[in-house]
Amino acid sequence: MQHTINWCYLCRSTENLTYDHVPPANLFPKPRPSDLITVPCCKACNEGFSQLDEQFRVFVSTAANVSKVGKDIMREKVFGGSLKRSLALKRQMGRDVIKGTMMTPLGAVTAPLIAMDQQVLDRFFIRLTKGLLATYYPDIDYFALNFLVTQLNQFGAEHRTFNRVISLLQADQRGDGVFRFWHGVAHEQRTAGIWVHQFYDAALFMVTHSEGTWSESLLKGVAK
Repeated sequence: MQHTINWCYLCRSTENLTYDHVPPANLFPKPRPSDLITVPCCKACNEGFSQLDEQFRVFVSTAANVSKVGKDIMREKVFGGSLKRSLALKRQMGRDVIKGTMMTPLGAVTAPLIAMDQQVLDRFFIRLTKGLLATYYPDIDYFALNFLVTQLNQFGAEHRTFNRVISLLQADQRGDGVFRFWHGVAHEQRTAGIWVHQFYDAALFMVTHSEGTWSESLLKGVAK
């Protein structure tokens, strides 16, 4: 998708510009779709995310209900690649495995789960959402906005409430069963917006942004 800015979407630098994929290209199998979203990004900002992108791919591809492409990525790229190449990442994954309760359509199930630190998730999703804001809403100055990242139940797409919320938003996707997202900003207070991101038809996250404290009542005025 064509971008409309000519500066780094993360720091506004105009020096040493390259391009950053949002979301990261490593989430997509080859041959990658031709419509992946890229935004200008300076070399310093871009290089600071490679380890985070690898860690996030491990996290989202190991969800119990991932799509077929998610399972392929987990088998070929995570266990067959990332974890073989990086002992540090393998140790990190081992530390992040917890025993927890997962809510499924059949009820609560106790299973080993891969966790990810909230601060790390915040960094990933704020960056992702800023890139999408620069692409879809270039008139919004997002540098002074407050972002709130919330992880949703991975089976949440089957719930009526979820479908009611996303019916107010504009839907888009990249790749078949890789990345789906829904977005909208308020009609009047355009700095207020909501994004829902889904990876491999499983991992679900919601990001809201505003100048002040996010109010759920603003959702009523979300524009497509």
